[in-house]
Amino acid sequence: MAKQIKIKDIAQMAGVSAGTVDRVLHNRGNVSYSSREAVERVLADVDYRYNIHTSAVSLKKGYRIAITTPAAGKGEYWGSIVEGFRHALEEYSDINIDCRYFFYNQFDVYSCRSAFSGIAEEHPDAVIIGPTFISETVALCSRLDEAGIPYAFVDSAIEDTRPFASYSTDQHACGAIIGRLLCSMTPSDSSIAIFSTRRVGNRRANNSLERMKGFMDYMDSSGRTGHVKEASFSALDPEDNENDVTDFLRANPDVKGIAVMNSRGYIIADILKANGIEDVKIVSFDLTHSNSRCLQDGGIAALLCQRPQLQGFNAVKAAINRLIYKNVHDNPHRLMPIDIIFRENLPYYREIIPD
Repeated sequence: MAKQIKIKDIAQMAGVSAGTVDRVLHNRGNVSYSSREAVERVLADVDYRYNIHTSAVSLKKGYRIAITTPAAGKGEYWGSIVEGFRHALEEYSDINIDCRYFFYNQFDVYSCRSAFSGIAEEHPDAVIIGPTFISETVALCSRLDEAGIPYAFVDSAIEDTRPFASYSTDQHACGAIIGRLLCSMTPSDSSIAIFSTRRVGNRRANNSLERMKGFMDYMDSSGRTGHVKEASFSALDPEDNENDVTDFLRANPDVKGIAVMNSRGYIIADILKANGIEDVKIVSFDLTHSNSRCLQDGGIAALLCQRPQLQGFNAVKAAINRLIYKNVHDNPHRLMPIDIIFRENLPYYREIIPD
C-alpha cells in the first residue's frame, strides 16, 4: 500500500485537494498549518514514500544526461563518484534516462578538451561535470549556457559559471586543515613540502590550486611560510618517482611533513617505506583502496575524505529534479562534510571504503 497509494488518495484521506498534497510533498509553501498537519498525519499513517519518478513515468518522456569526469578504476576517488552516479541511476531506474559518459585523463589537458568537445554533439538535456582544468571547464559551460543546457558540478565548483547544482568540499578549508595537521605533527623548526602531480599541458587542477591557497594562508598565519617547499611527481610515469622523491628528501633533510594535494598520497608513502624513511609525516586526500592501506600501516598519517559516492548520487538526483520539476535554488552550491581520518578511526569508515 505504501508504494502504490496515489496523491489523490492522500488528498481524500486528508480532506484537502491533490494540489495541496503536491505542495506539501515538494515543500512549495502556500499551505495552511492545519492542511499541512492533516497531510503529514496521513503520510505517516500510511508510511507513504513519495516517488519523484511518477511524473516522468506518466509522461513517458526520455532524458539524456551527459556525464564527464576523469577516468578512474574502482576503489579510486573518481571511481567512487562514478559509483554514486550509477547508484542513483539504479535508484531512479523507472525514469527513462539515457546516460552517456565522457571520461578523460585528469593529468592531460588535451584529453580533457577532447572529451568536452564531444558533449555538445550529443545534445543532452543536462550535463554533470567533474572539472579539473579551469579554462576548459569555463569554455564548456559557456557553450552549454548558449545552448540552454543545464549543468551541475561534482568535486569542485568553477567561478564564472552558472550551474544548477554543485557538490564539493571547501577546498580552501581543506588546504588549511592539512596545514594545521602537519604543523601539529612536525617540529616547529622543520619544513613541510607540498607535493603535486605533473600534468600534460602544464596546467594545475582547480582543486589543487585552491588547496594550496588554503595551505599557504594557514602557514602564513602560523609564521611558518618560510618553511614550505614544493616538489612534484608523476602519475603517468611512476618509474621516475622514486629517484625524484628520494633525491628531493636527500637535498632537503629538514622536510618532516608532506602534503599531497590529491588522492595519490600512497605513491609517496610507498616510496618512503621502500627506502626506510620513517620520520616524515604524510597527509593526503580520499579514502581510496591504496590510501586506506597506507593509513592502516602508518605510511600515511591522516586523510581528508570528501564523500565522493554521495557527491555523485546527489548530482544525478539534482539533475532529475531539475529536468522533471524545473527546480531552481537560490544557492546551488552544496558543501560536503570534510572527514579527517586517522588509523584509529578508520574502522568506523568501513561502510564508505570501496569494496
